Amino acid sequence: MADHPTKRRFLQTGLRVSRLKEAMRKKGGSRRTRPPALGRPRLRLPIAAVLVAGFGSLMLLAVASVLVLGLVSASRNTFTLLNDRADLALSGVEVRIRNQLNPARDMARFVAGLMERGELDPADSRSLQDTLRGALAGAPDVTGIAFFHPDRTGLRADRLGNQLHIGREDLRHEPELGPELRNGADRTTAVWADPLWSKEAGTSFVTLFQPVRRNGTYLGQVVVGVSLGDLSRFLSTLYVEQGLNAFVLFDRQHVLAHPSLAGMKFDFSTKTEGPPLPRIDQVADPALAALWQTGQPVDALKKRVEGRLVNVLDEDYLFLMRSMAGYGQQDWIIGISFRANEASAEVRRLYTTGLAGLGILLISVAVALIVGRRISTQVAHLAEAADRVRTFEFREISELPDSRLRELARANSAFNAMVAGLRWFETYVPKALVLRLMHRRGGLTSFQSEEREVTVMFTDIRGFSRMAEHMGAADTAALLNEHFTLLANCIEAEGGTVDKFIGDAIMAFWGAPEEQPDHAARALRAAHAITRAVREGNRRRVAEGLPPIRVRIGLHSGPVVVGNIGSASRINYTIVGDTVNVAARIEELASALQGDEEVIVLSSAATAFQGDGAAPLDCVGDRTLRGRTGTTEVWRVTLDGDGDNGGGDGAGAVREEEKA
Repeated sequence: MADHPTKRRFLQTGLRVSRLKEAMRKKGGSRRTRPPALGRPRLRLPIAAVLVAGFGSLMLLAVASVLVLGLVSASRNTFTLLNDRADLALSGVEVRIRNQLNPARDMARFVAGLMERGELDPADSRSLQDTLRGALAGAPDVTGIAFFHPDRTGLRADRLGNQLHIGREDLRHEPELGPELRNGADRTTAVWADPLWSKEAGTSFVTLFQPVRRNGTYLGQVVVGVSLGDLSRFLSTLYVEQGLNAFVLFDRQHVLAHPSLAGMKFDFSTKTEGPPLPRIDQVADPALAALWQTGQPVDALKKRVEGRLVNVLDEDYLFLMRSMAGYGQQDWIIGISFRANEASAEVRRLYTTGLAGLGILLISVAVALIVGRRISTQVAHLAEAADRVRTFEFREISELPDSRLRELARANSAFNAMVAGLRWFETYVPKALVLRLMHRRGGLTSFQSEEREVTVMFTDIRGFSRMAEHMGAADTAALLNEHFTLLANCIEAEGGTVDKFIGDAIMAFWGAPEEQPDHAARALRAAHAITRAVREGNRRRVAEGLPPIRVRIGLHSGPVVVGNIGSASRINYTIVGDTVNVAARIEELASALQGDEEVIVLSSAATAFQGDGAAPLDCVGDRTLRGRTGTTEVWRVTLDGDGDNGGGDGAGAVREEEKA
């Protein structure tokens, strides 16, 4: 390390930072993973006892309770049966209102936009007149449109019958003007006014006031009016088609629209109090007139729906209402009403269904008691076998027997086939890796790729090709199987994951899927264990007259992308990244330094310093790796007492204070 003071300081600083981060993560993780307080153990019953002893009685109690509660709360059930019909009717009324009023808003925005963009000059009376007439002609739901200058003079276009009329307006001397017209210069957005009475049209209007500005200068207001007479005619049609009496209230005492208003005439020109609308007692609907005086609140179908039950002449009427905002300072009330006895057929059907259900229930309980015991036994066998699958104990699962019940027979057959396939699957997939993934992800089926700090190991048998030339296929396979088993045991003993077998090489890594802050130390200990195991195995081979096996190992620590990587038909849990390439190149470098050694283990400086004394190390020095620019500082793992086996420009073992 004396030959590389800058690198030593850099690695020591990085090691201190990584240790600090790890300590903080452990501290935070301890709070998250604190075990819950111990409580009373949960009572778990065998399925046989539930099916045989409890299934029938519980079903009887549950269904009987539901039937009794259903009969007692017949009115609530009636509301539930009419839910879709009532909600559809309320939505239809609201949609009709908005379809009639929203075109007025769009028209006002269109005309105001022409003026604001300079495409229409409000001082040009002819152009303004043509624009108002054209806009009104294209919106049959709009009754009138006007434009008022800041001095409250302007032009107006009205729809009277099938004719369009254009006229001038002068409100400068009107003693009473609505605040919407007076304060237009103070507003920047459109506002709906309360209903206004039109003597010429003989009906009430709702009016929209849209201020117009160009370059910050107030030009006036576009005023659009919509008659409420057409809305009552639509509600009368709804009553004929669906048998529902729909209405729209301005407030709790005044009616905006009602089917009976389609044939009624009112004159509100002399009305001085309240809006120019009929009161609820002025329409031909006695139930509506008594809605707020004698109506009793009932539980509505939805939170935003208000329900009331009104009794008129010994007959009950159900009212369902909800508010609608957006057309004035206060919300309107839309609602429907119908006779409560219209749901009596549903109530009688409920009683009949309840009696029939009770009889069927008694028969079902008897059959359940007979069949339950047989089913429970087979289900218990299936559950026991499934629990063994959960723990990957495929070899200990007995074949499930056939069953007279079709579903259970298919389930047992499919389960047996699945276990047979899993026994083959276990041969090709690392069981330890799958179990760790399951425990880490809580049984989730998806696993997102992520960046992780890991240590990668590559191993290789030196001269394996020449060795295999003089061996048969069976002997070659036996040699590799024995060798891979030896190395895999050392790797897995330190919590490592064997990624893949590549010919006579192994790729493994530490730090995933579970967090392993000491991944570098684990890898170094595993390499140290492999060195001892290979040497012991070679002593046995030499005693049997077989040539020894020489192994090269490369280690490197760094960031990788870890996760499920592959195609749609085949996927592997693996790692990718430059760290993998560096580890492979370090393993290749070992061939030039191995000499006659049985095992050589080389690691990068990152692994050496993160390993924190897990194995004795000698510095080999800066080396050039194939395919990479620059140099990489390389260290060699030695057995205790081996000394500097790497030659090169090593600087001795790592001192404890340097690793700190």
